Amino acid sequence: MIMIDSFFYMFLSSIGFIALLIVLNLILHGKVESIRESLEAHYVRSFAIGLVALGLSFAILLLLFYIINLPIYGLIEDPRRPITDIIILEHLLIPMISTLLIILISIGLVSISTLGLAALAKILGRQIGKVRTSLSPDLIGASLVVISGLVPFLGWFIFAPIALCLSFGSTIQILFRHKATMKTLE
Repeated sequence: MIMIDSFFYMFLSSIGFIALLIVLNLILHGKVESIRESLEAHYVRSFAIGLVALGLSFAILLLLFYIINLPIYGLIEDPRRPITDIIILEHLLIPMISTLLIILISIGLVSISTLGLAALAKILGRQIGKVRTSLSPDLIGASLVVISGLVPFLGWFIFAPIALCLSFGSTIQILFRHKATMKTLE
């Protein structure tokens, strides 16, 4: 019974993610289109930038997890400081700030990756849409991205990391290029 429930939740999550990719294509059409153009023009650069950026982001997240679990008890042993200062610093302030940073970085990573995956779905949908036009290319592309990531082993360990690096790198390129052109115009 537990296995059937997990397949049911996986099915619902897949449908929800397909819908999210389609909605992002509809609502943020201009941004997704510029990410798609960047991804089509520079696959290798997008992959390299995504790999480096995701590696640095995960390293920062691991460092923050380490800071939360860091035993600071022996480091702050000043007899002149009241015990309340030590308790507030050690047990409340540092873990709270670290947890907040972890949440913000994780939301940023997911948001940037999802925009890039919407652009990747648009690319795949257009490629398949040339052959078959009965369904929406965005629906076909989003379904292909989600189903390919769910394939055991090949999808989990090969397709999903490559797609994540490609999408993250292309979105990072567009975000920083846009900011650079805005500064040059001013």
